[in-house]
Amino acid sequence: MTAEPSTESSASASSSPAPAIKFEKGKLLQTVQTTQFAWFVGNVLTILGFLLYSLTYLDFFPSFYKPFYFITLIGVLISFGILIFQLIQTNGFRFTLLIKDDNTHYLLLGGFLLFLRPYVWITLIPYFVFSIFHVLAYTSGNLLPIFGLEKSIISKYITSFVSANNAKSIQVASGIELITLIWLLIRMFTFRKRSLSPVLVYLVFTKKRYEVSPFTRNYLKVIKNAIDQFVNDLNQPIIKEGWSHIQKVFAVIDSYKLVNDYTLEKAE
Repeated sequence: MTAEPSTESSASASSSPAPAIKFEKGKLLQTVQTTQFAWFVGNVLTILGFLLYSLTYLDFFPSFYKPFYFITLIGVLISFGILIFQLIQTNGFRFTLLIKDDNTHYLLLGGFLLFLRPYVWITLIPYFVFSIFHVLAYTSGNLLPIFGLEKSIISKYITSFVSANNAKSIQVASGIELITLIWLLIRMFTFRKRSLSPVLVYLVFTKKRYEVSPFTRNYLKVIKNAIDQFVNDLNQPIIKEGWSHIQKVFAVIDSYKLVNDYTLEKAE
């Protein structure tokens, strides 16, 4: 038999006030005047633009695909541009430091995508993934405290989610970037409009990512091993020789470092 709660305890529980949401106008005004808030707005624009641009592929607002694409990349330029600006503020204008920074690579790529306008959906996915985590982290750390919700279940859930999946999101983005390169190559070989320039830009971007990102290197190593296994299983001398020549070409390309000699990292 289950004991019924006493009337007194029930009344006490029902009369206990729910956690009040307190709005601090002063803190809000201070927050929106910061450079970090502008960075947050840039990420929101990236998310909003990407979602709207995605809808055009489902035949929603199809005639607006150009402005939605534009909004997405403007958000990219704002958010990553502010990160580079802050890096320069902290360390001064040090070219060698800037050119190795991931944010520089993504800012330059975003600028080229906006200038070249290939309108390829998959090229925007990594930016969308990054912006999701940036917006969540900023909301938990900067916006929820304005309403006294820094210790709420929402804040705890967001913090836990970001901490558990942030590194995974970078890994996923690296994989999508390689898939993007393959897709851009397919577009070029099928003579799609505005297909050559994006491939050239993305090849340089991938080369830079290879030099600074262990995720990219690991993915390419897996691909190489898979091709090795496939070629060995075929056991065709001509194919083996062709694959050997291709690997030599990649080795020559790898010997020229654009931004970072990753082999020195192993030595350290």
